[in-house]
Amino acid sequence: MATRECSALEMMMGDSSRTLWYEAWLVGAFLLFSTLGANAADPKRVLLLHSFGRDFAPFSEMTKSFQAALVKRSPEPLDIYEASIFTARFREPENEGSLVKYLQDLFSGRRLDLIVAQGGPAAAFVEKYRKQLFSDTAMVIAGVDARLTAAAALTPNATYIGVRLDLPAFVENILRVRPETTDIAVVIGNSPNEQYWAGELHREFQPFADRVHFEWLDASSLDEMLRRVARLPPQSAVLYFMLAVDGAGAVHPLDAAFTRISEVAAVPVFGYGDYHLGQGSVGGPADQTQALGQQTADVALRILAGERAGDIKTPLFGLGIPAYDWRELQRWGISEAILPPNSEVRFRSPGVWELYRWYIVGTISLIALQTLLIASFLLQRAKRRTAEIGIRVKESELRVSYDQVRQLAGRLIYAQEQERTRIARELHDDVGQRVASLSIGLSSLKRRVSNPDGDTARSELSGLQQQVVRLAKDLRDLSHELHPGALEHVGLLEALRGRCEEINGESGTRVDVEVADGWSEVADEVELCLYRVAQEALRNITKHAHARTARISLARENGQVVMRITDDGGGFQENGSNGLHGIGLLSMRERVRMLEGTFEMESSSRGTVATIVIPTGERH
Repeated sequence: MATRECSALEMMMGDSSRTLWYEAWLVGAFLLFSTLGANAADPKRVLLLHSFGRDFAPFSEMTKSFQAALVKRSPEPLDIYEASIFTARFREPENEGSLVKYLQDLFSGRRLDLIVAQGGPAAAFVEKYRKQLFSDTAMVIAGVDARLTAAAALTPNATYIGVRLDLPAFVENILRVRPETTDIAVVIGNSPNEQYWAGELHREFQPFADRVHFEWLDASSLDEMLRRVARLPPQSAVLYFMLAVDGAGAVHPLDAAFTRISEVAAVPVFGYGDYHLGQGSVGGPADQTQALGQQTADVALRILAGERAGDIKTPLFGLGIPAYDWRELQRWGISEAILPPNSEVRFRSPGVWELYRWYIVGTISLIALQTLLIASFLLQRAKRRTAEIGIRVKESELRVSYDQVRQLAGRLIYAQEQERTRIARELHDDVGQRVASLSIGLSSLKRRVSNPDGDTARSELSGLQQQVVRLAKDLRDLSHELHPGALEHVGLLEALRGRCEEINGESGTRVDVEVADGWSEVADEVELCLYRVAQEALRNITKHAHARTARISLARENGQVVMRITDDGGGFQENGSNGLHGIGLLSMRERVRMLEGTFEMESSSRGTVATIVIPTGERH
């Protein structure tokens, strides 16, 4: 899209030097346009006529909205030309011929697809020069109040997008939000167009004359206006309508005058257009410049697409929905409760919730989560403590039961030893003696037999005598098994050696006893424990392990007695009938545990190693 704008000086000044320069520039422009036209497809050409200039409100605001929508939505390339009716700024008629000639020369031999006139002065210009300029070109006249409807808009190839300003609504708005208002200073410029509107305001504000005093500032310079609005009494308000040219003839583009007035005013300022909201205006119903620009773009696109301009009719725009600046309401103490129904309040300063909503939600969620976690932890802790107390109670009960079992086991073992001793004595002193007497009697009886059948009788008596001898030996062995007398008379080492010799003579297993250097006798209860453990282990080796060799080693190490019993048998299964839970092994473990010792056993297919360690309380 290309945009071109005419210079004010070339269109307004008529001296010969400026005319020669203008003509030279025009020739260069034609050559440039010819080159561009030869190399590119012809775009849609649009001429945009500004009132006063492209930077004068309210028309500048309509133009911004119009151009943005037009360029964004156009399906074809656009070549937009811009020209301003600078003569509208001045009260005395000026020569507009330069602008007319420029436009005629610019588009001579070139198709112009659409003319858009923004505002009353631009509409008056095209109405005046319609026959000279592009009488056949489609035209859109936009932003002109119905009071100023141009005759050009009534031609078949033109359409009108207009407004109908409800001027009393501006005063009604002021009195509604500031009922105490008694004086209103009206800011309006001194150009012909602005003077027309000053007259309309005078006429339509007459119904309020008995309630409000109006002070008209159209004849004042901007500086005088600033001094005046800064000294207005508290019950006053400022109605800013438009200010392109002040009473001193100074031009004020970009609506800069409104910004300066709102900055120094001692009372609320009410603007004319929607573009004033957010720039210092309290707000209220306003001219819809943005919506008007959008509507103008819609109509322009329809025309460029081939629709006939005269067939397009649009309703008049009125003042928009009342909208207010929250900051100005707060500044002047205006309650939102007195605003008109369906009003909009904009620029509201966000509160703590709006500013930090997600932080607050996140913090509350985090606190809630932490609270739940803490509560869960406390609950788990309470449950754990309850469980720990229960476990400790159970442990205490089990410990008591265990101690009772150990005491019972010790008593049983002690009772067993006592009973063994008693039975051994009975077998040795009573039954053994009686069997020996029986053997002697049988021997004496065998010698006295002399009858013919004496050989047979003597043979039978000999058999009985041998059985009695074997019985006596078995009783003696059982007596020694139950109560090893050698342990009391010759000590642990000799008792073990004697037992090993008996096993060596009775079975196919070779058992040896090894004693480390430094060995010394131990307490009787330790000797009895070690002997009983060795006795049970040797019984298991000879009956179940099928070992060829076995060894018992004894040593004293650091206040401990260490006995190891090893064999090369087939081992045993841990939980089998001969495993760790067998009565014999349990008995061995309990004997050792009674003396606060340890009993460890390792078994594999290559043999078994049992290690017994019993503390003696002595250090070497």
